[in-house]
Amino acid sequence: MAKAKKRSVIVRFFRFVITLHLWFWGIIALLCLVYSFVNPPLTPLMIQRYILRGHPIYKREYIPLEKIPQSTQQMLIALEDGNYYKHFGFEWSMVKEAYAKNKRAGKIRFGASTLSNQLARSLFLTTSRNYFRKYLEIQVTVIMEIVMTKKRMLELYFNYVEWGKGVYGVETAARAYYGKSAAKLNRNQSMRLIVILTNPIRYSPHTWSNSASARQRMQVLQRYF
Repeated sequence: MAKAKKRSVIVRFFRFVITLHLWFWGIIALLCLVYSFVNPPLTPLMIQRYILRGHPIYKREYIPLEKIPQSTQQMLIALEDGNYYKHFGFEWSMVKEAYAKNKRAGKIRFGASTLSNQLARSLFLTTSRNYFRKYLEIQVTVIMEIVMTKKRMLELYFNYVEWGKGVYGVETAARAYYGKSAAKLNRNQSMRLIVILTNPIRYSPHTWSNSASARQRMQVLQRYF
């Protein structure tokens, strides 16, 4: 009798977990379908930053992908995800390497995020570093890759990624830092915006040289662009 009761509890638990997953997948799939045509007014990341850190949400400016210079798009892909148009959301060799490094460090210090992964947490999740968020991020990434086109995902990335305290999207960033549209940025201005994406809260296009990571990224861009 005790074994049967225990088995019943386990079965109910797994049914509950599966039901939660199905609801989560359905909601994300529906939002991905909607976001394929409609621009989200807010994201969980914006709300998290506002509530926990007091970051303002400045008036956002949206720019279609076709108006973003090809050179700017290529810079972003070169630094953040060279195989963006080839993979299905993940670079598994980088994931394995990052996992091994984090295991040795005893905490999450290294990432292996593709542009798709970064968009998943910018649009649907938060930047909190823990394995549960990563678990959800994997599921969101798969659904996005199935429902959305690569170009639409890249457009959403450019328009929703964090570029400063309360600054979201390349158009908002370009106007905030340079007083003009991202479509009119020169080569050097675009580079400065792209290199700070590793830590846009601490550094700006005007202070990028204070970051060792940004300096390394700038060297790469200057070499190839």
